[in-house]
Amino acid sequence: MNSKFRRKMNDHKLFRIIALGSFFLIWFYTQNLLWAAEKEYPSQPIKMIVPYTPGGIVDQGSRITADYLAQELKVPVIIENRPGASGMLGAAAVLKAKPDGYTLLAAGDTSFVSGPLQSPNPPYNPFKDFLPICMLGSAPGAFAVYSSSPYKTLTEFVKDAKENPGKLSCGMTQPGSTTHLTVELLRMYSGADITVVPYKGPPEAMAALLGKHISMACMTYVGLLPYAKSGEARIIAVTSSVSDPTIKTLAQLGFPQSTFLASDGVLAFHVSAATPKPIYEKLGLTFERLAKNAELAKKLDSVGITRNYKKPAETIEFMKEKWLVISDFLEKLDMKKWQGKNPF
Repeated sequence: MNSKFRRKMNDHKLFRIIALGSFFLIWFYTQNLLWAAEKEYPSQPIKMIVPYTPGGIVDQGSRITADYLAQELKVPVIIENRPGASGMLGAAAVLKAKPDGYTLLAAGDTSFVSGPLQSPNPPYNPFKDFLPICMLGSAPGAFAVYSSSPYKTLTEFVKDAKENPGKLSCGMTQPGSTTHLTVELLRMYSGADITVVPYKGPPEAMAALLGKHISMACMTYVGLLPYAKSGEARIIAVTSSVSDPTIKTLAQLGFPQSTFLASDGVLAFHVSAATPKPIYEKLGLTFERLAKNAELAKKLDSVGITRNYKKPAETIEFMKEKWLVISDFLEKLDMKKWQGKNPF
């Protein structure tokens, strides 16, 4: 082996050593930067994306929770409504953002269950692309009529609808949402021919109801409660019990099917699955403290949200159960477009 060849080999070895050393220096420096960022988290405002229009359980619940979250983390928490595609548009936006804990998703089962199930090609896998921080609360679906309506109970409404097919209508928010499913459940189990009228969100649906353009509205209890308190509307049924004992549940009115419970609204919070573990864990502990805050629970209750805290693993199991029940129901209605097996 001549000296020229040996020098060339030594140069190659030196180059590899320098390259490898540089790689480890960069890796070490990057890890330290990440560690420092995670240790100091949060150091800037946090954005909370609500993938629905204003007025429902997630929007109102998020706005209340954001104030307390800001106090805990000592940075502003900004709500951004990004409605569309059954809650999937806003959820997909969270995945496009940098997974650094500064973009949270406040969403319910429409974004994670009914929306994807009614899409042949959803933009994400709800159980693999997101990490649940927690489920904080829930609220039933509800049916309401305008204050001067002749119908005092849902039973009276259904009776008239069966005797006069196509005469009565029911407005709901967001086609494919859980409130839409609640209306379809009522139609299926009662056999009543009720015309379903979709609206963009709670404000539009309520404007139509109060203007007497529709006979009834189906929304979350949270969305209807302010109008019931003001006397403009009357809630005639809920999917599950509320603090007001005078409002009957569907089961009490002769609709005992457990499927109705699957359509209750959910207030839950999530981050991208790519979020660093220390940041995710810090958010989890913070929300766990919030769940024990009596003042927060009281404020949630005042708008119709029942505190129903579930840890990440419990939230996943809860949503899996919803997925299976709603998947079966959508299949019966020929509304299921999800291709393949369960996503979990």
